[in-house]
Amino acid sequence: MPAPPRPASPSNPFPSKKRLGFFDGVSAFFGGLGFIVSRPSIWGWALIPTLVATVLFFGLGALALWGGSSLAHHALWDEGDGKWTTAGIWLLRVLFWIVGIVVSFLVAISLAQPLSGFALDVIARRQELALGGRTWPDQPFLASALRSLRVTLVALAWSLPLLALLTLITFLVPPASVVTIPLKFLVTGLAVAYDLLDYPLGLRGVGVRSRLRFIRDHLSAVIGFGVAAALLLLVPGVGLVLLPIGVAGATRLMVAADRACG
Repeated sequence: MPAPPRPASPSNPFPSKKRLGFFDGVSAFFGGLGFIVSRPSIWGWALIPTLVATVLFFGLGALALWGGSSLAHHALWDEGDGKWTTAGIWLLRVLFWIVGIVVSFLVAISLAQPLSGFALDVIARRQELALGGRTWPDQPFLASALRSLRVTLVALAWSLPLLALLTLITFLVPPASVVTIPLKFLVTGLAVAYDLLDYPLGLRGVGVRSRLRFIRDHLSAVIGFGVAAALLLLVPGVGLVLLPIGVAGATRLMVAADRACG
C-alpha cells in the first residue's frame, strides 16, 4: 500500500499527495510567460526591474569610468616619463573601465531584484488570484527586499563556485565539456529556480528548511522550471525580462503544489 500523505505542519507546509514532474515545471514557466504577455495591466509592474537595473547600471557605470580614469592616472603618472607614461595610463584606464563596467552590470542585476521586490510581489499575488489561489497578507518593503537579497546571495554563493569549477575543468580537459556544459546549464537552472521561487514561498512565510524540502520533494518540476528559465537566458538581453516571467511561473508552480496537497 502507498504511504499515507504527510500532514501539513509549519516545517512541512506542502504535504503533497503526488510529486510534480519535469513537464509541470516547464509548463509553469511558460504559463507565467503567457500571463505576463496577455495582461497589459501587469506590464507596468513587469518593467520596474528593468528600469531599476538600467538606472543602477548607468549610475554605477559612470562612477566606474570616472574612478578607473582617476585610479589609472594616480597609479602611473610621472611628469618626466613622456609618451610611455601616457600610453600606460590609457592601457590601464581601458582595463579598469572594462572591469568596472562588468562589475557595474553584475551589481545592477543583483540589486535590481531586491529593490524591485515590491513589484514582483504584486505579480505573484495577481498570478495566484488569476488561478483562484489565496490572498496573502502584504509584506513590508524592507523585509521583502532583505529577504530577496539574502536569497539571491545564497544562490550566487553556491552556484558561482560550481560554475567556476566546471569552467576550469572544461578549460583543462576539453573533452569533458560533453559533461560539464550540461552540468553548468543544470546548475544555472537550479540557481534561477531557487531565486524565483522565493516570491511565492516568501508570501507564504515558508522558511529555509521547508523551501529545501519543497525543492527535494518536487525536484523534477524544479529542474524543468529552471531549465526553461535557463533556455530563455540564452537569448541576449532577456535577463531582466526573466524576473517578472519567472515570478509568475514560480507562482503557478506553487499553486500546482498547493493543489497536489489535495
